[in-house]
Amino acid sequence: MVRWYRSLFLRIFLWFWSVVFIAMFTAVLTGLWIEDDYLRQATPNETLLLVRMIERQRPVMVEDRKLWRRIRPGWNLVAAPMDMVSQLPHDLEEFVDEAADRSQVLRGQNDGWLLVGPIRRGDYLYVAVSRIGWQSILEDEERWMLPAAMVLVVTILCFVLAWSLTRPIRRLQYAVKQLGGGDFDMSALKVDGRRRDEIGALTNEVVDMAASLQRLLHSHQQLLRDVSHELRSPLTRLQIALGIARKKDTENRLGAEHARIERAVTQVDSLIGQMLDLARLQEQDQHQLQLSDGVVQEHLEQWLADADLEMAARQVSAAINWPAEPISAMWDWLLIERAFDNLLRNAIRFAPEGSALTISLQHQQDELVINIRDRGPGVPDDQLTRIFDAFTQVDTARDHAAGGYGIGLALVKRIAELHGGRVIATNAMPGLSVSLVIPIIFSEA
Repeated sequence: MVRWYRSLFLRIFLWFWSVVFIAMFTAVLTGLWIEDDYLRQATPNETLLLVRMIERQRPVMVEDRKLWRRIRPGWNLVAAPMDMVSQLPHDLEEFVDEAADRSQVLRGQNDGWLLVGPIRRGDYLYVAVSRIGWQSILEDEERWMLPAAMVLVVTILCFVLAWSLTRPIRRLQYAVKQLGGGDFDMSALKVDGRRRDEIGALTNEVVDMAASLQRLLHSHQQLLRDVSHELRSPLTRLQIALGIARKKDTENRLGAEHARIERAVTQVDSLIGQMLDLARLQEQDQHQLQLSDGVVQEHLEQWLADADLEMAARQVSAAINWPAEPISAMWDWLLIERAFDNLLRNAIRFAPEGSALTISLQHQQDELVINIRDRGPGVPDDQLTRIFDAFTQVDTARDHAAGGYGIGLALVKRIAELHGGRVIATNAMPGLSVSLVIPIIFSEA
C-alpha cells in the first residue's frame, strides 16, 4: 500500500503548483520592477551627498545612451554637458526634465535606478545614480533574461517530472514485452521496485505476476512430463498385449483390427515422445548443447536422403539451391537435424502430389538461413506466429490434412532459440515458406 505522502498523485500535484508559484513569483517580481517608480524632493542630506560626490568623485561622462553599461555598483556620479542633455538615457532624461519643471533637486526611483539631482556646476549637470538592491543584477537591456530564465527553470522541472514518470514506464513496457515472449527475467525492474509510489507498486505487481507465471509454466511442464511418463507404462503393456494377441491369432482373422490398434498405439507413442522432448528442451539451456563443427551442405544432403522414401510415396520432388562452397557451422547437429526433419516432413505432408519442394541455404552476414517451401494450402496471415506455439491447431485445410498435435513446430522454435536463432513462417502464395535462421558460429556468451 502506497503511503499518501509518497503517492504519485501528491508528487504531480506539488510539482504542478511549484511550477505555477515560480511563474507567478517571476511575474510579480517583474511587475514590481516596472511599477515601483516615484519622484520626490530630495532631503538636505541627500542633496549634500550629491554635492560631496561632485567635490570628491570622478564623474562618468555622458557620451551616448549606453551610459548604464558603465555604471558600477554603489553610487555613481554622472556628468552631462548642458548641450548634451538630450543624449542622456531615456530614464535619466525624464528625471532631469521633471526636476527642471519643478525647479527642485529630486530624489526618485525610475525603472530600478535610484537618482538624486540634478545640480548644475558650470556647463555640466550632475546626477547621482545607483542601482537598487536585487535589481542591480541585470541591466535595463538584459531584463528579458529574467522571464527567459523562468521559462528555462520551468522547462527543466517539467522535463525532470516527465522523465521520472516515463522512464520506469518504458522499462515496464519492455519487461512486459519480454514476458510475452516467454522471458521471465525481471531483474531490470529492481531499481523501480524500490520506489514507494504507484509506479513502484505496479512494478512489484508485474514482478510478482512474472514469478507466478513462471511457477505456473513450470507446473504445466512438470504435469506434461509426469503424465507422459505415466502413460508410457500402460502403453508398453498394450504393445506387449498386442504382440501376444497377434501370435494367438494364427489364422489372422483379426489382422485388420490389430493393425488399427497398432496405428493408434504408434500415434499415442509418438505424441508422448514429442511431449517429453518438448519438456526436456524447455528446461535445457544453451550451455548444455553438444556443439561440434560440421559442413552444413553435407548434413542437409544426408537428411534429405533419409526422407527419399517418404517423398517418393507422395510423388514429391525437391529443388535444391545452396552455395557450392562448403560452409562450416558450430551447432548441436542432432537438434538441428530434428528441427530440419520436422520442417521437411511437414512440407512433404502438405505438398500436393506431383509438386516440388524448394529447399535453399543462404549465407546472410553471421547467420545461415535454411528455407523450406511447399506448394500446399498455406496458413492464415494472423496465425503465422502462433503455429510455433505448443498444441496450436490452425483451423484450415492444412490442419485437417496433417493430423498432427501442434508440437513439432514448437520443437523447431525451441531448438532455434537454444542456438540463438529464430524460425520465421510466411505465406508463399501458394504454399508455406519456413526459414530456420541460426548463427554460423554459436557463442554461449
